[in-house]
Amino acid sequence: MFFRSVYHLLAYYFTLLCFGVFGLVLSVLTLLAGVRPPTARTERFFQRVIHRQFAFFHWWCEFARLVYVRYQGFENLPPGGLVVAANHPALIDITCLLARVPEAVCIFKPAIRRNPVLGAMARRAGYLASDGGHELVRRVADKVAAGHTLIIFPEGTRTPPGDGLLAFKPGFVLIAQRAQVPIQLVRITTDSDVLTKGRAWWRLPKFPAHIQIQAGPLIPTAPSTGVAQLTAEIETWFRSPLEK
Repeated sequence: MFFRSVYHLLAYYFTLLCFGVFGLVLSVLTLLAGVRPPTARTERFFQRVIHRQFAFFHWWCEFARLVYVRYQGFENLPPGGLVVAANHPALIDITCLLARVPEAVCIFKPAIRRNPVLGAMARRAGYLASDGGHELVRRVADKVAAGHTLIIFPEGTRTPPGDGLLAFKPGFVLIAQRAQVPIQLVRITTDSDVLTKGRAWWRLPKFPAHIQIQAGPLIPTAPSTGVAQLTAEIETWFRSPLEK
């Protein structure tokens, strides 16, 4: 037990170090590539770079016996033109989803702009900050209508452990209706406290961690359906017991 804890301690901090260094290198390369004007083609290129980065990250986490991620139902996801709405128990959730979806856009917190590891790459991939107001909905909807997949957490932040889901914000439904695309529900469950809300990232969490990512129903978004009604129905599904 003692040696296992020492191994997890060393492997965890080594993984965090490599993630930061690799992210910094990619950020420098991204800034150098910034001399070229952003286009839809360059955004898709950087989205695929991020996808491969996180796919490798999760391959390493499983190889190092830190985090095991299992996907269910993702082989049936429609390609592009989709809003993926998921619950959000931990920061690692977004890396799991981006590792599975090759060309995706995200809405990030404004502070990410200044993050030396993530900021430059996120901007070049066409990700948008959450402080855009009504203009944000229009810009994201345009990207989704053009064939991108939007990954979004309707709670707006991580779910506090033990407190249950936070109330869903309706922005994701507005985006899907404006883009005239369906919403794919995704339920995330975990048995660990890796990067959960209220826990410092530098504290050693419970390892190994097992994360289950299950694709739920695909929800059509007819314009005739009220935004508040559809948001409430989707939130109810997430609050329902996990199907066996």
